[in-house]
Amino acid sequence: MAALGASALAALLAGSPAAAQTQISPFCGITGDATAPVSITYDPFSSSGLSQATIPLVLRRNRGLLTGRTDEVSFILTAPAGSPAFDITYQGQRVLYPEGATLGHPRALTSFDNGAFASGEIRYQFGGFTASDLSTPINLRVTVPPGTDLSAGEAISFDIIYICSGDGGMLPVPIPVRSSGAVRLNVNVVSALQAFYAGSALDFGEIGDVTTDAVLASPDRFTTSSANALRVRSSGPFEVRVRSQNDFRLAYAGGNLADSRQTIRYSARFLGQDITSNASFGTRTCARAGVAGTGGTLPIRATLKEGGSGKTPSSSYSDVITITFSPIVTSSAAQTCAGL
Repeated sequence: MAALGASALAALLAGSPAAAQTQISPFCGITGDATAPVSITYDPFSSSGLSQATIPLVLRRNRGLLTGRTDEVSFILTAPAGSPAFDITYQGQRVLYPEGATLGHPRALTSFDNGAFASGEIRYQFGGFTASDLSTPINLRVTVPPGTDLSAGEAISFDIIYICSGDGGMLPVPIPVRSSGAVRLNVNVVSALQAFYAGSALDFGEIGDVTTDAVLASPDRFTTSSANALRVRSSGPFEVRVRSQNDFRLAYAGGNLADSRQTIRYSARFLGQDITSNASFGTRTCARAGVAGTGGTLPIRATLKEGGSGKTPSSSYSDVITITFSPIVTSSAAQTCAGL
């Protein structure tokens, strides 16, 4: 039979936005930085998720060579195709849109429409020549639903799509312009893992009268089902260790492991390797399985190496295999382990 164990580590990743300088341009424009406070973490296996975390977005406006300056801006955020299902709102209105589905936003500047179409986009006026090039913090509310498949160690980036007006001779930008990767949210994703065994006991059945020659002649007959597997869900890569209680020998309670008549040898096939002793496996590093576990089905099967004929009679020869999974943050040596 197989008994499974799992251990878990949590690693928090944080970053700071790169320092930005005011851009000199004949056209109005903005750049932006948003950074999650270091106290914000996201556990993909938590039932609560990350609920309404406030993240301040600070805009920096373009300036002209002399008196030109960006005056007013209206913008939205866009998420790249295939992004997780998180949400960003501003003053109660959703301002994050899927790529290619912006619903006509941004529509217009407040000075042109008196705020009539402000819903669903963010509008900001910087002020005159002596006003700061930096906006006051625009507080975005970020929600990550429970179970969202975010990767440990990977930041979340969004594009800004904006229109703007200029003063002091600066030219307006009335047709939406994209600023790629303008917003970077360093949400701290916990490197976490869940694992369980899916299948039946690795049972060879009654082998008391089976000789070793018969076992070696028909190995498939004495190999357990390939349908048995470990199932892993993880937000990052993970290390795997395998250990057998009896060093890959079946034994009975009270038996002497040093006496070959009281043990029956077997091997275990796991992660593409035939394991015959505790010293033969070492540590393997697997790529992230994903929160949904799509990359985390790890088959295991056992093959008998000796028969029970000539062994000390007992009704319960058995062993316990412990497989330990330890989540890690990053690894250049991680391999895809699913299906091995």
